Amino acid sequence: MDYSYLDLNHLDSILAIEKESNPYPWTVVNFKDCLDKGYYSLALEEEKNLIGFAIMAISTEESHLLNIGITKDARGKGYGEKLLKKMIVAAEVMGSKKIILEVRVSNTTAYNLYKKLGFEDIGLRKKYYRLPEGREDAYVMSKSLKKDIMSKFFFSKS
Repeated sequence: MDYSYLDLNHLDSILAIEKESNPYPWTVVNFKDCLDKGYYSLALEEEKNLIGFAIMAISTEESHLLNIGITKDARGKGYGEKLLKKMIVAAEVMGSKKIILEVRVSNTTAYNLYKKLGFEDIGLRKKYYRLPEGREDAYVMSKSLKKDIMSKFFFSKS
């Protein structure tokens, strides 16, 4: 299992994962925009095949997990958890105070993973996700990050 940064060479594989993960998937333009804007974007590969990806907008106040996906064949093996943990550490190291995300109300697997890793419900966005027919609500979740992460890298004498 290897991690690398997502780039345009991953687009076909990302789109395939996205199509099998979401009833109304992101488009190639959505992914290109994220890469062009320099969002923190990781690829998870096994034997040089992309099996997962995650994209997050990082800032000092709050980071926003925009998208995360794992191939159907690789689900249930802990890869999503490992990838999400990498994203959490990245946000901490880059100085974010918290991470927010939205998750489909119907996506109990993802919801339970977020709860397991310390995310808490902070709201509900009505009709947030598009569906082929209609809309679906989303839970808004948040995780506070370690405020002293920089002390692992820098020490003061105070």
